[in-house]
Amino acid sequence: MAHSQKPQSDRPDLAHVESIPDDNKITPTAEYHPDELVKSKFDNLSIPRTVWVFRRVALVALAVYTGYVCEGFELKIGNNIIANAGFIKQFGRKGGSGVQALDPTWDQNVGQIVTFLYIHWFSDRFGRKACLYLAWLWLAVGCTVLNVAKTPSVWAIGKLCNGAGVGILQVTCQVYVMEICPNNIRGGMLTFQAVWSNIGNIACNVMMQRLNKNHPDDYTLPLRILIAPVVMMLLFWAFVPESPWYYARHGQKEKAMKSLTLLYGNVEGYDFEQEYSIIEKTISHERELLDEAPKLTHVFKGLNLRRTLTVLLLAVSGPFGGLSIILSYSTYFFAIAGLSDPFLATLILSTNPNLPATSCCNLLAVSLWTVTTDRFGRRTFITISQTSICAFLFIAGSLWWAGATTGNVATGTALLFICCLWSFMFQIVNLSYFVMSAEIPSALLRAKTASVTFFAQSILGIAFSYAVPRLLLKLNIKACFVFGAFSVPVCVLMWLYVPETKGRSAAEIDELYESKVPAWRWSKTITSAERQMHTVLLTKDNDKEEI
Repeated sequence: MAHSQKPQSDRPDLAHVESIPDDNKITPTAEYHPDELVKSKFDNLSIPRTVWVFRRVALVALAVYTGYVCEGFELKIGNNIIANAGFIKQFGRKGGSGVQALDPTWDQNVGQIVTFLYIHWFSDRFGRKACLYLAWLWLAVGCTVLNVAKTPSVWAIGKLCNGAGVGILQVTCQVYVMEICPNNIRGGMLTFQAVWSNIGNIACNVMMQRLNKNHPDDYTLPLRILIAPVVMMLLFWAFVPESPWYYARHGQKEKAMKSLTLLYGNVEGYDFEQEYSIIEKTISHERELLDEAPKLTHVFKGLNLRRTLTVLLLAVSGPFGGLSIILSYSTYFFAIAGLSDPFLATLILSTNPNLPATSCCNLLAVSLWTVTTDRFGRRTFITISQTSICAFLFIAGSLWWAGATTGNVATGTALLFICCLWSFMFQIVNLSYFVMSAEIPSALLRAKTASVTFFAQSILGIAFSYAVPRLLLKLNIKACFVFGAFSVPVCVLMWLYVPETKGRSAAEIDELYESKVPAWRWSKTITSAERQMHTVLLTKDNDKEEI
């Protein structure tokens, strides 16, 4: 094996390695710690082949994501059940005019905020699987409380518990899937959670539409059905192994190898020692940079600050981009806009298989993103979608002068169509946040960074839960201009700072940030990890030829 002992200077030029572009078209990174930045040999597989070879991992990821059925169902109930007459009679209060009203539904955001204060510590201390069980406990308690609630205070407790459970899911699921999935199908698997969430969302919308037509005074049916996904979560999660990255961080190699066997034991030619070494060396390299035990404050220091701010930018793009006005309060929004059936409009925005394919809906965006992000990348889709969101918000607001709120059928239909286009683009940006929140932070700070960014997102959620109903009453659909103004600076910053992470390993992302490569050049940059992998593969091929 003389070839494996050649000095680094003898490595083949990158221009001759598997049709890599000429040197004047790429940006090489600095040559630092070349032996510590590694990349799996399975990253060379095609996407379909990777899905098949790592089918067990894909099934584990789907099992973890069953919690998002509950999340999508519960979130939509919380925002749309307030329009049910029976719910208003039970939980409303007498206002000054003598008409029953409801307080803003901020309870769940508070529950999420409480979770984000401790879940990063809990996850790093007790593991990802322990976090899943904790999420189930919160959701089970919350579901039970909501089913027995007869007063607003008890209902608020149930919402707080569900918010705590959803908060754990948001932080833990993305981190876990990031740590177990192969690099070249990671984007699709990270966003597949939205498929489960949309299933729960659709089920809720269908039930709420029928409920308000056939049983306007009965709000308990969706709450009873909520028990089903909670039970399903526990059954699936019982078979999910702990993340090998968690064990590697704690120096528990034997347990990490057991997790690797459970996840990849069916993969032919899988070198467990080599793959564990990739994890171990990546963590070791990041520990050298921190020079102390990871702390929450580290996400705001040095290069980690840039990584945190990039994820934070994607986190706030949702609230600032009109999430509350068009999706969270969709039924209320379309009712004020004058649509005859606001629940049907809400259902269309989520998805409706009986409508033509030209109806842009969440599930279509989710499906397209899931199957294309690992092939065509993230950055281009994100930046173009955010630019489109800005335009659609201004167009939607301008329809007020065209009579969209005065019963004009044509402009009302145009408003719904624009909102469908907005929803399609918004889902792409929203999904990118879940991907980037797992990919961009360093391996040692993933849970901590996720907690910080989700915390900021929840704070904005509370603020907008108070502001949006009043904003709609005051400005009607002209409120879209406010969110359009918020979205413009977010869009500019995305073009400048959101990188292309398609197919990059954790070590490569570390290297690109440390080399300070501009975000728009990531896709054309050859990393030391790639050079090392190509050299190893060429060395093995040469050895085979000599034999």
